[in-house]
Amino acid sequence: MTGSSLSFAQGVYRARLSPMPTTPQTVTEILGEGEVILTLSGNTLEVSGTFSNMSSIATGAHLHNGPPAQPGPVVHTLEIDEATGGEISASLELTDEQVEALRNNALYVQVHSVNNAPGELRGWIFLRSHFDN
Repeated sequence: MTGSSLSFAQGVYRARLSPMPTTPQTVTEILGEGEVILTLSGNTLEVSGTFSNMSSIATGAHLHNGPPAQPGPVVHTLEIDEATGGEISASLELTDEQVEALRNNALYVQVHSVNNAPGELRGWIFLRSHFDN
């Protein structure tokens, strides 16, 4: 896909955040939920969401590259309230490869916490219409 065809890329995406243990030891320790809405216009991705009921204070949130159920590397840092519940936001410039990953459901949001530094909440990103059916 060329950069010129991506300039018309648009869509509204959604990630449902839920507890996702990163090790067997954290299965009983993680809590929380949330939702993130992501709006793509060209290569600009606007991120806005909320989270609540985490087991401890959030310490960070990231956009990762990885297909469903497969962990992957951090590709962007998101703004997050340092609390057990609050807001997640960002305005990001994606590369053409990241836009393609978004379209192919190969990006996810992960929220880290004091008690679960590797990650407490995770949600893969899908077109919003995927959830409306």
